[in-house]
Amino acid sequence: MSERTYARLLGAVALVLAVVLASRPATFWDYPTDAGPALAAIAHGHIGAFFAHQPAMGPLSLYLRAPFVAIAAALHDGRIGLYRWGCLPCLLAVALVALWLALIARRHGAGRFAMALIVVLALVNPLVSDALYWGHPEELLAASLAIAAILAASEDRGLLTAVLAGLAIASKQWAVLVIVPAILLLERDRIRALVLSGAVAAAAWLPMVVVNLVAFRHALRYISHPQPVVTLYTWLYPFSPTGTVTVTNIFGDSRTFDAHQLLSVEAILARPLITLLGVAIPLLVWWRAGRRASVEQMLLASALVLVCRCALDPGSMAYYHFPLLLILLAYDAVAGRKVPLAGLAGVAVSFVVLDRSPTYLEMGLANCLYIAATVTGSVLLAATLRKRPRRLDFAT
Repeated sequence: MSERTYARLLGAVALVLAVVLASRPATFWDYPTDAGPALAAIAHGHIGAFFAHQPAMGPLSLYLRAPFVAIAAALHDGRIGLYRWGCLPCLLAVALVALWLALIARRHGAGRFAMALIVVLALVNPLVSDALYWGHPEELLAASLAIAAILAASEDRGLLTAVLAGLAIASKQWAVLVIVPAILLLERDRIRALVLSGAVAAAAWLPMVVVNLVAFRHALRYISHPQPVVTLYTWLYPFSPTGTVTVTNIFGDSRTFDAHQLLSVEAILARPLITLLGVAIPLLVWWRAGRRASVEQMLLASALVLVCRCALDPGSMAYYHFPLLLILLAYDAVAGRKVPLAGLAGVAVSFVVLDRSPTYLEMGLANCLYIAATVTGSVLLAATLRKRPRRLDFAT
C-alpha cells in the first residue's frame, strides 16, 4: 500500500470515528441552557431568536453547527438528534487535526502504527467523551483550531496561523493562550499575524454585536463573573471552604447545592494569573533559546501553560484537559516517535485520574491524585524544557 493510499485510509478511519462518536451522546447536560436555545432557534428558521440567545462560548461553533442542526430539524429529529448533528462538525475538526498530526509524524520518521495510534488516541479518549457528555463539543473545536494554529506556525505559514488562532479564540476564549507560542514560532511578520488573529476573532463576534447588542452584553457580563464553585480538578480545591453555593446558567434556573466555595481572592486572581503564565512561559522559553525556539520547545511550553490553565481555573472540568492531550500528541508527532508515548501517557492519566478516580475515591483523595498527577506533569515538562532540545523544523 502506497503512502498516499494509507493516508487516505487513515482519513477515512478518522471520519468514521467522528461520525460514530457524534451519534453516541445520550445526554447533553449544559446544552439546553447554553448553546441549545440558539441552535434550536436557527434550526427552525428563527434568526432573531438565534441572535437573542447568545451563549457564554464564542460564536464560531454556533455558525458551524447551524447547517447541521438544520439538517436534523429537516429530518424531524428531537433535541438529542439536534445535539448529535451539531457535535459532528466539532468532531470532524478533531479528525482533521489528528490526520495532520499523523502526516507530520510520518514526515519525521514515524511508522504507520504510530500514525494510526495518533489518529485513534486523538478521537477515542475519555476527554472527548466528557466534552460530549457535558454538552460542550465546542471545546473540541477550539482545541483543534488552537493546536492547528501552532502547527501552521511551525511551518511558518503566517496567514494560516493568524486565521486559525483567531477562529480558535472565536470558538472559546481560553484559546488566547496559544497566541504567544504560535506567534513566536513564526520566522517573520509576527505583529501582522497577531493583529490579523485579533481581527478574525472580532469579525466572528461582529454579527452578534450588530444584530443584538443587548444579548451580547448579557453574555459578556455572564462570562466576566466566574461561578462561585470550585471543582475537583484544580489546585484550589483544598483551599476552598465547603458551603452552600448557587450556580446560575446563562439561560435557565439557578441551582443551589453544597460544594467547595470560590473565595473572592481566587475569583480575582485566577484568570489574570493564567493569562500571565500564558504569556510569560512561552516568552521565557523563547528568550532562553536565543529568541529562536524549536517546535518541540514551544509545544512543551504550550503544554505547561495548558496544565496551569486547568489546575488554576476554579471551574476546571475533565474536558478542559483535551487541548493538553492534543499538544502531547503533537509533541510525539514532531519527535517522530515510533510509539506516541506522551499521547499514550496523557490518555492513561486522563482515564485514571480524570475519569475513574472520582467514581472510586472520596473527593478529597481524588483531588490529591489530581494534584499529584498535574504537579508531576509540570515538573517533567519543565525538566524536559531545561534540556534544550535540538531544533526541529517541519521544513527539514
